[in-house]
Formats: sequence, C-alpha cells, structure tokens
Amino acid sequence: MSISAEEWLARGIWFSELERYEEALAAYDQGLELDPDLLPGWVLKGNLLSEMERYEEALVAYDHALALESNEAELWLFKGDALGSLERYEEALQTSERALALDPTDPMAWQLKAATLAVLDRSQESLSAYERALALDPEEAECWSGKGDALMQLERPQEALAAFVRALDLDPEDASAWEGKGEALHMLGRPEEAFAAFDEALRLEPENSEALVGKGEALTDLERFEEALDCFDQALARGEQDVWAWIGRATVLAELERPEEALSAFDQAASLDPEIEDIWLGRALILLKLQEYKASYFSIERLLEFDADDPAIWVLRGDVCTQLNEYKKALTSYNRAIALDADTAWAWAGKASCLFRLGRKEEAEKAERRARRLGAVIPFGE
Repeated sequence: MSISAEEWLARGIWFSELERYEEALAAYDQGLELDPDLLPGWVLKGNLLSEMERYEEALVAYDHALALESNEAELWLFKGDALGSLERYEEALQTSERALALDPTDPMAWQLKAATLAVLDRSQESLSAYERALALDPEEAECWSGKGDALMQLERPQEALAAFVRALDLDPEDASAWEGKGEALHMLGRPEEAFAAFDEALRLEPENSEALVGKGEALTDLERFEEALDCFDQALARGEQDVWAWIGRATVLAELERPEEALSAFDQAASLDPEIEDIWLGRALILLKLQEYKASYFSIERLLEFDADDPAIWVLRGDVCTQLNEYKKALTSYNRAIALDADTAWAWAGKASCLFRLGRKEEAEKAERRARRLGAVIPFGE
C-alpha cells in the first residue's frame, strides 16, 4: 500500500517531535516529491531547516511556499526570520513590510520589523514598531525586552528599566531581559542592583559573555576590582574578542596600579574598534601617568575627533601640553575649555599656570583668583 503525501508529512511531524530531524526532513521530501504543490510541506520543511540553523535551505523552502501562496503574512514572517539569521537585514525588513501590508494588525510582523530596525541602528523607528506591536499584544515579554533595548540605544535608561521590569513580570526566566535590566541600572548609577541583575542573567544563561562583562562593569563601579578583573578575564577566555571586555579589563588594571598592562588592554580594544571614545581617553590618562606625554597627546587628539565640545578633554590636552613645555598650545587648550564652560575650575587653574610660565604675571594672578573662587588652587608661582 502506497503512502500519500499527507501521510509523509504526518510522519515528518512525528519524527520532528522526537527530535529525529534528518528523518523528519527525509519524510517531508518524500511528501513533496509526491506533491510539489503541497503548501504545508514546504512550510514544515522550511521551519525544520530553520530550527536546524540551515537558513539558506530554509529560504529555498519558504520561496517555494510563497510561490504557491504569496498572500499569507505568516509565510513572509518565516522568510524574514531566516533572512535575519543570515544577517540579510535589509531584505528581512522588506519581508516584514510585506507581511504588514497583508495584515497590519499582526503583532509578530511589527516585532520582526522592530527587531530588524534595531540591528540596522534605526533605534527611534525600532521603538515605534515595538510600541505598535505592544499595542496589539501587551503580554508579549520579548517585545517589552526589545522596547527596553531600543530605549537604551536612545539613552533613555529610566524608561528602559520599566520596560525590562515589565518583560520580567511576564517571563522571569528571560536572561536577556535580566541583562538589559542590569545595563539600565548600570547607566542609572545603581551598581548593587545592576550586579544582582547580571548575576541572575548568568544563573539562567551561564555562557552569556555580555552579562559577564556587565557584571564586571558593576563590580568596577563598586570598587571590587579583583572580582571585576576575573569577570573580564573569564569573558575573554571564552575566545570572544569583546571590545568592552578589553576596555573593562584595562580600566580595572589602571585602578589596580598596573598601567603597562592597562595600556596593552586598551591597545587590544583599539584593534577591535578604534571608534570608541573610552579607549582613547583611557590611553591618554595612562600615558600621562607614565609620563609618555607625546603619546598621550596623540590619544587626546584622536579623542577630540569624537567630541570637541567637552571642556574636560581640552583641560587634559592643556595639561599634557604643559608637561611638554608647549605653553602657548596649552593656553589655547585651556581657553577653549573656558569658552565651552566658563566655570571649569581646572581650566582657569591651568591657564594661570601657563600665563605665569609665559611671564604674563598680572593675567596669571587674575586667572588664579578665578580658579580659587571656583574651588581649584594651584601653587603656580613656584
């Protein structure tokens, strides 16, 4: 007695439930060989291939399904998920738009769109899409967590914290929501609570390197430097070259008075992503401490490429130029800091010191009086 295409699909489902995936795949293929126009067969095959992380093959199956039925929103979502897993995000975004054109009330379509926009660094649009999804289904924990992530990207940590708390109300076992809660608490300057949240994320997902780095950052804020260093070293030992693990390690080593090792760690971070301000600030401060003033000056110049409107950076530049006996350049730096914020006490103090060294005593005394009123005093008359 021959087996029908539908019976092969039923066998495939049974094998899949038993996690005998290759046999399930073979059964689906048997069914589709008998009836190539059997839509459920292509969908089941695509979903199984996605579960097996064979996304390119899954796309082929979904395209077969869509060739048979292009007006089914869910099929476009399946294809979008596979495209996202292949990091083909613009195409994934297009599929989410196609799904929404067919059914604008589908919260999963809005969620796919939101998640894809987040990866494309379109955070405000991502937030709006998550809010549309939540308006349709307010009980979806993953959406609340995604909303929290978007708010963090927009530097709105208080709102993000509320979103992560809501996600955890719905699903207390969501490790990514615990990690997000930790990040929000860290940004809000609440390191004890951040530490607890990262610890819970790691209990649920021990291999979560990002949570381990977050725990290290919270421990750094708590001045538990040896424990923090252990977290960063564990994260790096897993073979993942996480730039923030290197930055965290460098910061802790600097606090532990191990400047040469700290400098090496910052250099490792710069090799991974030279576009992070924290790296160049850390390098500049360590090199200043090591009295390597020219190298420190180079790092400050690199830092100013990111942010030329921070008076503290100009003060640092002035301090390094002073150590290099380049007093006119130092004076220009302190004046720039004062132009940005006239109440920058150490800019006035540095300016006073430079003016004294340049022989402009009357101006130096005036600047020193301003520095004293602002709370900074230096013995520039030595």
